[in-house]
Amino acid sequence: MWIFPLAAAGVSAVFASILFRGWRTRPRAHLLAWSVALAMFAVASGAAAIGMLAGWSGPIFRTYYLFGAILNVPVLALGTLYLLAPARHARVATSVVILLSLSAAIAVLGAPLDVAALRTTGIPSGGEVMPPGPRAVSRYYSFAGFFVVVGGALWSAGRLARSRQGHLKRLAVANGLIATGTFIVAVASGFARYGRGLIFAVGLFLGVSVMFLGFLMTRPRTS
Repeated sequence: MWIFPLAAAGVSAVFASILFRGWRTRPRAHLLAWSVALAMFAVASGAAAIGMLAGWSGPIFRTYYLFGAILNVPVLALGTLYLLAPARHARVATSVVILLSLSAAIAVLGAPLDVAALRTTGIPSGGEVMPPGPRAVSRYYSFAGFFVVVGGALWSAGRLARSRQGHLKRLAVANGLIATGTFIVAVASGFARYGRGLIFAVGLFLGVSVMFLGFLMTRPRTS
């Protein structure tokens, strides 16, 4: 089962690298936000693979939980805001995300863990390992980001789909794939909270791969 989070880590790392190179070539805030979010997916997936292969410890689980269940989707949502919303609104949202992310990091890093629940070859359930506080942060913070990403992608896809221009219809399909991939990852993360490690691992790999395909379709075609 560890092969799925390991594969997801690889796909996410490649994805993040492509987006970061795109940002270096054409500095756009949404590309930077997306590259950071995908790097977080890679870190979380890598931590899950290590935990399943070598055994879970407090630092490995905290890394997995912080970057995989809390921080990544809100940062991904910042990319959506920078792409679709007025810049001033996106900058305000960035300040909010930074403050909330710091608070979430403090909550996760300082939370007492049920060490006995870490003794598993799968992915531990956040509900069994973490106290209620960090779990509530995970639920509401990541859900807010999820609705921004999926809502923005679907809105953009619907608007582009009405166009008669072929390249805009292609972008509509790309946005639909991004929304679908984000939805798969979010649902898979929900299963992880209840100890359904296999569903999480497979869903993470599939979701990130679908998102990757969608982002690749947004890149201009070279002749």
